[in-house]
Amino acid sequence: MGVIDRARAAACLVALAAAWLMAAALSVHAEELQCAAEAVTARGVGFYPSPELSMEAAEKEWLAKALTIYGDAKWETAKEPQMSCVNQGLYSNCTVSAVPCGATPAAK
Repeated sequence: MGVIDRARAAACLVALAAAWLMAAALSVHAEELQCAAEAVTARGVGFYPSPELSMEAAEKEWLAKALTIYGDAKWETAKEPQMSCVNQGLYSNCTVSAVPCGATPAAK
């Protein structure tokens, strides 16, 4: 195994461990969370030159809507997350949908 292969393997193990730790932390708090009755859908404003920017923009718009339901909503604690993106030339735009969850209902 070459140096690059070892580095890739180590990076994969670190990513896997981080994902496992995050899942374990979320499962501990999952019992405390309540979820909305319906999914919230949001679309990023405009087209972006990279898929990553398009995904971030859509998640940001989704979070703004989700925070009106739960004051501590996060994309990471949402149920049934779905994302779809469309491309137009070199640009993309994404739409996300997920059921927001949180422990603190938003103030009305």
